[in-house]
Amino acid sequence: MARDSLYGEEVIWSGGPKVASVPGTFKLAAVVAADMGWSDVGSWDAVWENLDHDEAGNAVSDSAIVVDTRNSLVRSHEGVLTAVVGLDEADLLATIEQNADNVTAKDFMLEVLRHPYVKTGKAIGKLVEYCGDAVAALSVDERATMTNMTAEVGGFTGYVAPDEKTVEYLMDYRKMSRAEAERLCAGLFSDPNAEFCEVIEIDAAAIRPMIALPGDPGNGLYIDDVAERIKVDIAYAGSCTAGKREDMDMYARVLAEAAGRGERVAPWVRFFIQCGSQDVKRYCEERGYLDVFRQVGATFLEPSCGACINAGPGVSKTREEVTISAINRNFPGRSGPGQLYLANPYTVAASAITGYITAWSPGMVLETSSS
Repeated sequence: MARDSLYGEEVIWSGGPKVASVPGTFKLAAVVAADMGWSDVGSWDAVWENLDHDEAGNAVSDSAIVVDTRNSLVRSHEGVLTAVVGLDEADLLATIEQNADNVTAKDFMLEVLRHPYVKTGKAIGKLVEYCGDAVAALSVDERATMTNMTAEVGGFTGYVAPDEKTVEYLMDYRKMSRAEAERLCAGLFSDPNAEFCEVIEIDAAAIRPMIALPGDPGNGLYIDDVAERIKVDIAYAGSCTAGKREDMDMYARVLAEAAGRGERVAPWVRFFIQCGSQDVKRYCEERGYLDVFRQVGATFLEPSCGACINAGPGVSKTREEVTISAINRNFPGRSGPGQLYLANPYTVAASAITGYITAWSPGMVLETSSS
């Protein structure tokens, strides 16, 4: 099997993935993080390790390479959705077709998370590679949703092999020249002769909008398979997983259509939208999204970690309250004592308008149901 050393030249520590990682970090450096939000960096093929705060501090002060116990990266073959790689073995999760217009990377991950191989803990500690036609069609932001939720898979790290979208992203965000971005991305793709301990194939075309029932992100169901309508008290749109530029595009797409029809947030729903960074807030300002959000009655929160870490507006107060959210996890108490359902950004925005968990589709009239 082809291998690349995970030993790096230095440990990088900084305030966020925008300034702290580049493609091929497993060749260049180890990204050390004290928060799982750093797993976004895998969307441009950087390897990260999540530590507690003491471990992270020790790694920096001692100039330690924290990934030296994971001694190899096993490359995989092309044409798959996800490969989980650990030590000397790999697991492969794959898709071969495109998804529907209202299906997102969040739905991909809820499908992955409910797979028996993942739910039984066999993916714990492994590296996850996300690839294939469906992933190739995703933006870097959407790929970041997948690598971010590698934590829910139980993986050591998650990544996507770089392509032209990665090059363009680096030119935009990191202000690199094309030549520099292409140099960093060169050769960081999977070998065709790699071996895997497990192969899981997922047909993206068969995936429909999903939710994860309260208690575990692995409790995934298609929304149209849920027997009873689920009334919503809180809708939260934000976090590192769902507060990126493209997530805001999704919320705005649903809400702009709703605003054009005179629809507003259901009277009993508290709807909070929170960008993941000031950069994303500026993006929303430039596109007029904040005006759209306010027009339908949503409350915009300043960029920050928020309800995802049980902090600030969007957190439930009682066990009876129901929240629909695009964050990454819904373990008991994660965002208050209530019942937390996970869904994609389209579903969160549509549910805030109807007052019930609603799978959105383009042009759909979102009538608020009576309370």
